[in-house]
Amino acid sequence: MFRWFYISASRLVDDDADDVVRDIVEVSIARNRSLGVTGALLFTGRNFAQYLEGPPRGVDQLRHSISLDMRHENIRTIAEGEYAHPRFVTWSLAYLAPPQLLSSRAEELLIAAEHDGGVHVEILAQFLCDVTVKGRS
Repeated sequence: MFRWFYISASRLVDDDADDVVRDIVEVSIARNRSLGVTGALLFTGRNFAQYLEGPPRGVDQLRHSISLDMRHENIRTIAEGEYAHPRFVTWSLAYLAPPQLLSSRAEELLIAAEHDGGVHVEILAQFLCDVTVKGRS
Protein backbone atom coordinates (compact mmCIF):
# COMPACT_ATOMS: atom_id res chain seq x y z
CA MET A 1 0.00 0.00 0.00
CA PHE A 2 1.31 3.42 -1.01
CA ARG A 3 -0.09 6.78 0.04
CA TRP A 4 0.20 10.33 -1.19
CA PHE A 5 -1.26 13.15 0.89
CA TYR A 6 -1.13 16.71 -0.40
CA ILE A 7 -2.48 20.20 0.15
CA SER A 8 -3.06 22.72 -2.62
CA ALA A 9 -4.54 26.18 -3.11
CA SER A 10 -7.81 26.41 -5.01
CA ARG A 11 -8.00 28.48 -8.17
CA LEU A 12 -11.78 28.07 -8.39
CA VAL A 13 -14.12 31.03 -8.56
CA ASP A 14 -16.48 31.00 -5.58
CA ASP A 15 -19.65 31.07 -7.69
CA ASP A 16 -18.73 27.91 -9.59
CA ALA A 17 -16.67 26.08 -6.98
CA ASP A 18 -19.33 23.68 -5.67
CA ASP A 19 -20.34 22.54 -9.16
CA VAL A 20 -16.72 22.17 -10.30
CA VAL A 21 -15.75 20.16 -7.23
CA ARG A 22 -18.84 17.97 -7.63
CA ASP A 23 -17.68 17.21 -11.20
CA ILE A 24 -14.16 16.44 -9.97
CA VAL A 25 -15.56 13.97 -7.44
CA GLU A 26 -17.84 12.27 -9.97
CA VAL A 27 -14.99 11.68 -12.43
CA SER A 28 -12.54 10.73 -9.67
CA ILE A 29 -14.74 8.03 -8.13
CA ALA A 30 -14.76 6.01 -11.35
CA ARG A 31 -11.11 6.66 -12.12
CA ASN A 32 -9.90 5.80 -8.62
CA ARG A 33 -11.96 2.62 -8.62
CA SER A 34 -10.42 1.54 -11.94
CA LEU A 35 -6.91 2.09 -10.52
CA GLY A 36 -7.64 0.35 -7.20
CA VAL A 37 -7.07 3.60 -5.30
CA THR A 38 -9.08 4.80 -2.33
CA GLY A 39 -8.99 8.08 -0.47
CA ALA A 40 -10.63 11.32 0.53
CA LEU A 41 -10.84 14.86 -0.78
CA LEU A 42 -11.37 17.88 1.45
CA PHE A 43 -12.34 21.26 0.00
CA THR A 44 -12.46 24.22 2.36
CA GLY A 45 -13.30 26.84 -0.25
CA ARG A 46 -9.71 28.08 -0.24
CA ASN A 47 -7.70 24.87 -0.19
CA PHE A 48 -7.84 21.23 -1.14
CA ALA A 49 -6.37 18.36 0.82
CA GLN A 50 -6.40 14.93 -0.73
CA TYR A 51 -5.35 11.59 0.72
CA LEU A 52 -4.82 8.81 -1.82
CA GLU A 53 -3.83 5.24 -1.05
CA GLY A 54 -3.41 2.10 -3.10
CA PRO A 55 -1.01 0.45 -5.51
CA PRO A 56 2.04 2.67 -6.16
CA ARG A 57 1.37 2.71 -9.92
CA GLY A 58 -2.25 3.84 -9.47
CA VAL A 59 -1.36 6.54 -6.98
CA ASP A 60 1.46 7.73 -9.27
CA GLN A 61 -0.92 7.99 -12.26
CA LEU A 62 -3.28 10.12 -10.21
CA ARG A 63 -0.44 12.23 -8.88
CA HIS A 64 0.69 13.00 -12.41
CA SER A 65 -2.83 13.94 -13.50
CA ILE A 66 -3.40 16.09 -10.41
CA SER A 67 -0.12 17.92 -10.94
CA LEU A 68 -1.37 19.04 -14.37
CA ASP A 69 -4.82 20.14 -13.16
CA MET A 70 -5.21 23.92 -13.47
CA ARG A 71 -8.06 24.08 -10.93
CA HIS A 72 -5.51 24.32 -8.16
CA GLU A 73 -1.93 25.44 -7.62
CA ASN A 74 0.92 25.24 -5.18
CA ILE A 75 0.65 21.49 -4.54
CA ARG A 76 2.57 20.54 -1.40
CA THR A 77 3.13 16.92 -0.42
CA ILE A 78 2.69 16.44 3.31
CA ALA A 79 3.09 12.63 3.38
CA GLU A 80 3.97 9.93 0.90
CA GLY A 81 5.36 6.44 0.75
CA GLU A 82 4.60 2.95 1.92
CA TYR A 83 1.89 2.79 4.52
CA ALA A 84 0.74 -0.28 6.41
CA HIS A 85 -2.92 0.36 7.08
CA PRO A 86 -5.46 1.81 4.66
CA ARG A 87 -7.78 4.50 6.00
CA PHE A 88 -10.45 4.64 3.30
CA VAL A 89 -10.94 0.99 2.33
CA THR A 90 -14.59 1.39 1.32
CA TRP A 91 -14.25 4.73 -0.46
CA SER A 92 -12.91 5.16 -3.98
CA LEU A 93 -13.18 8.84 -3.04
CA ALA A 94 -14.81 10.20 0.08
CA TYR A 95 -15.58 13.88 -0.37
CA LEU A 96 -16.23 16.50 2.21
CA ALA A 97 -16.86 20.18 2.02
CA PRO A 98 -17.09 20.98 5.71
CA PRO A 99 -19.84 23.30 6.88
CA GLN A 100 -18.75 26.75 7.99
CA LEU A 101 -18.32 25.52 11.56
CA LEU A 102 -15.73 22.92 10.51
CA SER A 103 -14.05 24.92 7.73
CA SER A 104 -11.96 26.99 10.12
CA ARG A 105 -10.90 23.83 11.99
CA ALA A 106 -10.02 22.18 8.66
CA GLU A 107 -7.92 25.20 7.66
CA GLU A 108 -6.08 25.08 11.02
CA LEU A 109 -5.33 21.39 10.49
CA LEU A 110 -4.09 22.02 6.94
CA ILE A 111 -1.71 24.72 8.14
CA ALA A 112 -0.40 22.59 11.02
CA ALA A 113 0.11 19.55 8.78
CA GLU A 114 1.96 21.57 6.16
CA HIS A 115 4.22 23.44 8.55
CA ASP A 116 4.76 20.98 11.37
CA GLY A 117 4.27 17.65 9.55
CA GLY A 118 4.57 14.45 11.55
CA VAL A 119 1.78 14.00 14.04
CA HIS A 120 -0.21 16.86 12.47
CA VAL A 121 -0.37 14.98 9.16
CA GLU A 122 -1.87 12.02 11.00
CA ILE A 123 -4.32 14.30 12.85
CA LEU A 124 -5.47 15.75 9.51
CA ALA A 125 -5.84 12.25 8.05
CA GLN A 126 -7.87 11.19 11.08
CA PHE A 127 -10.03 14.32 10.73
CA LEU A 128 -10.84 13.23 7.17
CA CYS A 129 -11.82 9.80 8.47
CA ASP A 130 -13.89 11.19 11.32
CA VAL A 131 -15.96 13.62 9.27
CA THR A 132 -16.72 11.28 6.39
CA VAL A 133 -19.72 9.05 6.70
CA LYS A 134 -18.65 5.43 6.67
CA GLY A 135 -19.87 3.86 3.47
CA ARG A 136 -18.99 2.87 -0.01
CA SER A 137 -18.58 4.88 -3.18
